[in-house]
Amino acid sequence: MISNGPLLFDQDEHADAPVTVCADMERALVEVAAHGRWSRRVQVETTRAISKCFAEGPRAVLIDLHDLGDPAGASAATWWAAATRGAELQPAVRVVLSVPETAPLAARLRRLDSKRHLPVYATLNEARAAVHIRLPPVERHQLRLQPCDEAAAAARQAVDAVCEAWSLPALQYPGRLAISELLDNAVVHAGTEMTVMLTRRGNGLHLAVSDGSRRLPRLLAALPTSREGVWEERGLGLRAVDRIATVWGAMPTATGKVVWALIGPR
Repeated sequence: MISNGPLLFDQDEHADAPVTVCADMERALVEVAAHGRWSRRVQVETTRAISKCFAEGPRAVLIDLHDLGDPAGASAATWWAAATRGAELQPAVRVVLSVPETAPLAARLRRLDSKRHLPVYATLNEARAAVHIRLPPVERHQLRLQPCDEAAAAARQAVDAVCEAWSLPALQYPGRLAISELLDNAVVHAGTEMTVMLTRRGNGLHLAVSDGSRRLPRLLAALPTSREGVWEERGLGLRAVDRIATVWGAMPTATGKVVWALIGPR
């Protein structure tokens, strides 16, 4: 598991990349699409991308193989390994595939009887619907905010409420600080309507802020060396999130991006 943030998918800088990623915050789903002919490069890049997605902790990862050339079905072991790895995580991450029904890879997966371990669907819509139906509900809270000075305060109040409801008192203060910086960053650099999603992840708190800008965040100024120095002051930007969060990152969505952070007990 990749454990050091930030985990970024800056696809604008890599137009010919063999893999693209798109997060669906509403479904807690990440879609990973492989492109081109199956090769060692595609395998390495796709495996790396899936590992980053696992670190974000989605409920499921949907792997889109409609644009992958794999006439021998040689990639089957890679997807099987990804499903095994996802199942071993706590909490587990479901891995599903979307492969054209007539593709050699689909035939090979059918021979492996992968339906239970690695579900395969002929279309993306079928795969998305199956993920939505099969996965159990999770504890989460969502709110939509406008890009104004009051946005961070509203998000902090939401963190207070969920930490009390979910019996996570130790995460309340770091969660408040992290969500403030995520919201302030979105207000300043995106200036669009934002969606905040707070989700319980075991004994951790997952914070996510989506906006309408595809520009991914960057770390700029350095922080005080002590953790206490971070916690005493807001306005330190994403460096504060980098210090507080167990892991954090950003990835594209269909309409912009989502920046997320996982806050765990210290």
